[in-house]
Amino acid sequence: MNFRDEFKKTFKTRFISGILVIVPLFVAIAVLKFVVLTIDEFLKPYLVTILGKEYTFPLIGFLVTFCLIILAGVLTTGVFGKKLLGFWEQLLLKIPLFSTVYSASKQLLEGFAVPEKRTFEKVVMVEYPRKGAYAIGFVVNRIKVHFPNDSTKELISVFIPTTPTPFAGVAILFPAADVKELNISIEDGLKFVVSGSLSSPREMTIRESESIIRQIEHGSAEI
Repeated sequence: MNFRDEFKKTFKTRFISGILVIVPLFVAIAVLKFVVLTIDEFLKPYLVTILGKEYTFPLIGFLVTFCLIILAGVLTTGVFGKKLLGFWEQLLLKIPLFSTVYSASKQLLEGFAVPEKRTFEKVVMVEYPRKGAYAIGFVVNRIKVHFPNDSTKELISVFIPTTPTPFAGVAILFPAADVKELNISIEDGLKFVVSGSLSSPREMTIRESESIIRQIEHGSAEI
């Protein structure tokens, strides 16, 4: 492996590691910020008076965020950094609301970005949000649902991400017959979503209708 390939591999590792630290943290902070701002709405005039006029510098904000992600990636890939991250996460997980949002968003990110922890095994197409319209989604697992009339159905949990942020989306339970597996990789599925379908395969083929059912029954698409 030459220097260029080694640099690209190292940079990618650091960047993904940084994202796994920064993004869940910011998602959790955003949720708490919404709650705090709602409760403290009456304090807004006083805050504006104290802080003065707000200025926005998009380029500086982007550079600072990028540097934080890389720095977090560098720190958390070392032995000391991993211990520090573990200690930091233990503190966060002791905060009731914060811990729920943080752990859930981190698990979602790892499902996409970390191969050994990847929970999304299949790219599928489902009829959503209306009849005749289709969305790209990722199979998470199967869930057995017991209905009031004593009937039981096994439904497939599909995560449907949004453009351009695939870490946000909806999780919907579909009957197995309504979930159509596509012959594309997880990476191609992500590119399709993030790019708004601008970066997509020229052709996509639906696999045989029973294949997704058999694979889930054998545990290949379970968490």
